[in-house]
Amino acid sequence: MKIKEHIEGKRLLQACDYVMDYGRQVADQVACSLLAQSHYLTRLANNQIVQHVRKRELQLVVRVILDGRMGMASCNQLDEGTLRDTVEQAVRLSRYAEALPFWTGFAEPETIPQIVGFDEATEQVTPLEMAKKVYVIAQTAQEEGLTAAGACQVVIQDHAVVNSRGIRLYGRRSKAELHAVVMGETSSGYASDTKRSFYELEGERVATTAKDKCLASQHPIEIEPGTYQVLLEPKAVADLVSNWACYSFNPVPYHEERSFVSAHMGEQRLSPLLTLREAPLEESGLPFPFDWEGQAKRPVTLVEQGKIVGMVYDEWTARKMGAMSTGNAAFPLEDIQGAIPSYLEVEEGTSPYEEMIKRMDRGIVVTRFHYLATVHPKETIMTGMTRDGTFLVENGKIVAPIKNLRMTESVVQALQQIIAVGKESQMISHAYGYCRTPALLIDRFRFTGGTDH
Repeated sequence: MKIKEHIEGKRLLQACDYVMDYGRQVADQVACSLLAQSHYLTRLANNQIVQHVRKRELQLVVRVILDGRMGMASCNQLDEGTLRDTVEQAVRLSRYAEALPFWTGFAEPETIPQIVGFDEATEQVTPLEMAKKVYVIAQTAQEEGLTAAGACQVVIQDHAVVNSRGIRLYGRRSKAELHAVVMGETSSGYASDTKRSFYELEGERVATTAKDKCLASQHPIEIEPGTYQVLLEPKAVADLVSNWACYSFNPVPYHEERSFVSAHMGEQRLSPLLTLREAPLEESGLPFPFDWEGQAKRPVTLVEQGKIVGMVYDEWTARKMGAMSTGNAAFPLEDIQGAIPSYLEVEEGTSPYEEMIKRMDRGIVVTRFHYLATVHPKETIMTGMTRDGTFLVENGKIVAPIKNLRMTESVVQALQQIIAVGKESQMISHAYGYCRTPALLIDRFRFTGGTDH
C-alpha cells in the first residue's frame, strides 16, 4: 500500500522502523503495531454543556519471535530509550512463553486496497463547532419544556503496522458521533448519528427525533409480558445483531464447537429476508483497508438470504485452523480471543417504516435496548431491557406508549421470524466498530417481565 506523506505518519513510522532495526538484532522476527488516537468530546447534561475534552494518546505494541516462542510488550512513548526497553521486555517474556508449533512467523506483505477512511476537515473541528451541534439538542428540548443529555464525539486514529517480513503500512481514519437523550417527567426519547465526517452529522434530525419520541412516550401504560410482534428500529437491531455476531462469527468458539454457527454452517437457519455481511470497504461506512497484522480487509458474507455461509479470521486463527485471513485481526492489546466482525451490514429490504407498522396486528415498537447480556452463547439467548421509546401497536397503528419491558430471547429464533425489512438503513456505532442496518419486523419476540425504569 502506498503511504501518503503525512507528518504524523512519518513520525509514527520512524518509531516503528527503529523498533525493527533494534529488534532484528535480538530476535528472529519482530512486529510493531502503533495506534495513536485523538479524542474530542463535548458532553451535554440538563440542557447545558458540562464538559469539553481533548486528548491525544498512543499505544505501541512490540511482538517478537525467538526460538519459536513469542513475547509481547507495550509502551506509550516513542523516545529511543523507551522503544529499546520495550523490545527487550518482549524478548525476555518470550523465554517464558509456550512454543508455537503451528506458527511459522508474522504475516507477509500482500496487496492492500486503496481505501480512504479519513475526512481531513474533521480533524480540524473546533470546540465551538461541536458545541453548536449539542446546542441544537438542548434548544430543541428546552422549547418543549424537556431536558436533554447527550454528547458529540470525534475520534481520529492513526494506524501503523510494520514487521520484519516486509510489511510497512500506515493509515488514518475518522469517526464522528452524536447522541441525544431527551427526558420528560414520565418519558424519554433517544436518537443518534454516526458518520466519517463531523460535518455530515445531522444534528437537527437527532434532536427532533429524540424530542418527538420523548413527547410520544409520556404517561406510558403497563402491558403484560409475553410474545408479541415487534418492530425493532435500527439501533435495537444493531444492539442484538452486533452482540450475536461478535461471538457466533468468531473463529475460536466456532472451531471449538461453542457457538451456534459451529453446528449449522452452510444451513438455512434464519429468515430468507436476512443477509448479513462484514463490509469493511464500503464507502458509505467507516472503511479501512488493513488489519493489525497488516493483512488486507476483505468483505465476507456471513448470512446469505438466511443461509449461514461465512466466517471471519485473523492471520493467527487462519493458520491454526487451515483457513485464510479475512483481515479481522484486532489491536494486540484488545481483550479479544480470536477475530470478530467489526463492519457489519444488514442488507436493506423494500418495506417503508409506515408500512411495517400497518402490518402489525398487536405488537411493540422498540427504539433500543440497554443492559444487554448473553445468557447462553451457543443458544444465542440474550436478555436486556427496552429504553427511550417503547410503543404499543394495535391494528396497524401506534396506540400508546408503554412502560419498558425485559426481553429474554434467542437472537437466532428472532432472526428466523423476520417478516419485513426496512428500506432505509442507519449506521450504528458499537464497541468494536459499527453495524449498518435497517429496521426489522419480527413476528414473534418474547418479553419476560417489566422494569421500573
